Amino acid sequence: MKLSKTKLFLLIWITHLFIYYLVFSFINRFSINDYSELYTVFMGFILGFMGWIEQIPLFFIIPLLIMLLLIKTKLKHKWFLAYTFSICSSYLINYIWMFSNNKHDKILFSPDEINLIYFIMPSLIISIICNWLIFRKSYKKLNV
Repeated sequence: MKLSKTKLFLLIWITHLFIYYLVFSFINRFSINDYSELYTVFMGFILGFMGWIEQIPLFFIIPLLIMLLLIKTKLKHKWFLAYTFSICSSYLINYIWMFSNNKHDKILFSPDEINLIYFIMPSLIISIICNWLIFRKSYKKLNV
């Protein structure tokens, strides 16, 4: 199936958001030892989409725009590198902002306090790996 660049771009980000917030919510549930309502992990996508996890409404737009800027200027044929750089840099800057404002140890509306870096790093790594596994053929075609 041939994907246009616009559809591929949107699929990359929908996949990233779903996997990232799913993993984030899953790790959060296990960190607080709450296995009773594990089905609520799928609600993490909605909470993350709204910005409750990053504490910035619609945060996902920032890395999305960074990637768009990179593929339009410097990394025209290296979409995976642009994707990886955009999410790593934006989530790092977001964590530094939360750390400097002393918000790095809580998720909005959550009573528990734990450093969010323990959720962000594994979620990003799993999201990047899954994204590569799903779209590797499309990334290789773009590099030609």
